[in-house]
Amino acid sequence: MNRTHSILRAFTLVELLAVMGIIAILGVVITTSAQRISKDAKLAGATNQVLAALGEARAIAIRDRATVLVAFTVRRTTYRQTTSGPELIDLSKPQQTEVVIAKATGRLGFLGTGTNGSYAFLSQVGANSDRLLEEFHPAAGVPSRLLPAGMKVAGSAMDFPPTTYSPQGHDHYWYSQPEMKKRDSIGLTLERGQLVVIRFGPDGSLETRNPSITADVDPTDPGNSSVNPWIDFNRNGAVEIGTTPTTTNDTKFFTLDEFRDEPLGNHTMFLALFDDDNFHAQATATQVTNWGATSQSAFPSINELIKDRTAYINQFSDRIQFNRFTGVAELVPR
Repeated sequence: MNRTHSILRAFTLVELLAVMGIIAILGVVITTSAQRISKDAKLAGATNQVLAALGEARAIAIRDRATVLVAFTVRRTTYRQTTSGPELIDLSKPQQTEVVIAKATGRLGFLGTGTNGSYAFLSQVGANSDRLLEEFHPAAGVPSRLLPAGMKVAGSAMDFPPTTYSPQGHDHYWYSQPEMKKRDSIGLTLERGQLVVIRFGPDGSLETRNPSITADVDPTDPGNSSVNPWIDFNRNGAVEIGTTPTTTNDTKFFTLDEFRDEPLGNHTMFLALFDDDNFHAQATATQVTNWGATSQSAFPSINELIKDRTAYINQFSDRIQFNRFTGVAELVPR
């Protein structure tokens, strides 16, 4: 009787190495794809939250025949070492972007005297000041939204005219919230940002200023008045603009760099959502140092942050634009 002998053949070392190499490559590809999907999902989630807030704000404006803002500020978890001690930022907890819907109160006025970074709001027009404020309060019964950690919202810089520090103007830059992880010896954040706001009129259309107010509201100071929205987040009737050191008082009113600042809002017509954690992760040590300027004389360095972030946003962001007549927000296809 014939017997059939089966011959068993094992993998050679070369074949095993080839299979292991293929598995390793697939692992890298799968991991990279998963990370990319996770990042895209995080950005998409933040974009959807902002679109929802914009739609709600516009609906409130139409319903109440009111002027409504959507503002993007900074939220940090805080703690006190003692019951009566100062409120400190808990740097072990992530920073988040807070989306706040606010309604105009109808009050216009100027800054009065103040101490410790808090300035009284004078509800009158005609005082000897070139800063006109339009008061807003957070909309009653409308909770704020918190975007995922690392997600920030930038606005095109419409309210910044050419200056000594930037003769070309700022309208091609993106402005956003600062990163408040590092603080210096006087308690200031080592980055500066701005309070970006989207404004809806009573008919739901997009606005970039109060159409009923002319700029020259102070006859004693013609041509030097500005009209800016101010959100009284804590409803105490005072403008909290912190202790930002400058050679003049003007800069700090537009600066968001301290916890619970209430700076003047900067209108915009376009928004960009981006992963600021990833932006900072790509930064060089020199860039981080330059971004930490705190004095007005260091404005060129501060502008470097704006320029570097603008370059990043132009490549890696979700964009939102608005129908100029209806105010409806639209996601710009990539």
